[in-house]
Amino acid sequence: MNSKRFAVCGTLVVVGLASATIPALAAGVRLPAEQHEGSVAYVMGGIGKSDQMAMRRTASQFPLRIVFSERKDGEFIADVPVVITDSHGHTVFDLTKAGPMLDVRLPSGKYLVKARFKGVPESQEVTLDGKDARNVYFHWKGQPNA
Repeated sequence: MNSKRFAVCGTLVVVGLASATIPALAAGVRLPAEQHEGSVAYVMGGIGKSDQMAMRRTASQFPLRIVFSERKDGEFIADVPVVITDSHGHTVFDLTKAGPMLDVRLPSGKYLVKARFKGVPESQEVTLDGKDARNVYFHWKGQPNA
């Protein structure tokens, strides 16, 4: 390959990468870092408007979104322990501190999502079909902050 064509290709790659990240940077949005719990990838965030915006940008990459809130005003909460088990009861995901928004990449299947806040457990079943993303909302009633 001649050096001119290589330089043009390299420039196009750099420009392409930059154009993919510039809208997020221009909007002041830092995309959440993908993390792993065992073999399961996830991102977590949602504290503040820019963090919520960043989570919305990556949502399409994850078939399961879990949102944690409390009280009548629906205030987001964090540090919620969450456990996800498969249809055979095997734990496939276990985080001691999640929220307020948690996106999880799991294969198609049936799952039970369990969470606990202030000693109160909740659980919900969810089926991931590999096509459409699913949202699971955990909302605990509570006393408003004084």
